[in-house]
Amino acid sequence: MESLPATEPMALDAVDREVVRLLQGNGRMTNTALAEAVGLTPTPMLARIKKLEQRGVITKYVALADPAALGRSTMAFVSVKLTAHRLATHESFLAAVTQLAEVLECHHIAGDEDFLLKVVLRDIREYEHFLLHRLSRIAGIDRVRTTFVLSTSKNETAIPVE
Repeated sequence: MESLPATEPMALDAVDREVVRLLQGNGRMTNTALAEAVGLTPTPMLARIKKLEQRGVITKYVALADPAALGRSTMAFVSVKLTAHRLATHESFLAAVTQLAEVLECHHIAGDEDFLLKVVLRDIREYEHFLLHRLSRIAGIDRVRTTFVLSTSKNETAIPVE
């Protein structure tokens, strides 16, 4: 039997939680600054960060870019329903959609649709091309439903750390 991913949160002490909170706010924070902020010296601080990375609490470090500044001011959420709920169809869809640079996020969801994609593009014309020439060519898609974002009032990346 295939094992399922753990659903229990990782046990973190107060210092680990503060380190995660600080790094989510500023991923470029130096080890020295982190150590000072949580009351440690740099060597044990580095060991804690390595441990958080190895345990999968910290998964990667990124720079967040403004999509509009990069010419990608059109955002859409695209719901996809597959023709069949078989593992092969699922895996084939995932393999294809991960190759589409316009897709920032792909979520397997419950409900009327099977997947929810977050897509960024230049404009509606580019979306039409994406839909007709890229997304719809993926085998196993039954239906696509698109919702365009008019504006965004909240856009956070930090996971709440309690």
